Amino acid sequence: MFFSKNEVIELAHGKKHIVLDTTKYEGKYYYYVVEITEDEQKVTDKFKVITTVSENGNLFVKTVKDDLYDELVRIFKKNLNIR
Repeated sequence: MFFSKNEVIELAHGKKHIVLDTTKYEGKYYYYVVEITEDEQKVTDKFKVITTVSENGNLFVKTVKDDLYDELVRIFKKNLNIR
């Protein structure tokens, strides 16, 4: 599963997000996403980093946390020219 930049995706509990940026880090793809309103008209302040994982032949979206999250946010902010 691969998400494209600016793609609207639906995650857990029907929450919609827009993909702000993608990066490949240590051989794996990661996505910087922000939650949007249900009508897809406004951006919230809820950002997260996600990746996809394969378990038992199924693909799942996993939220990245801890030190890896911090490192990836630095990369995404540099890519997006955010201070």
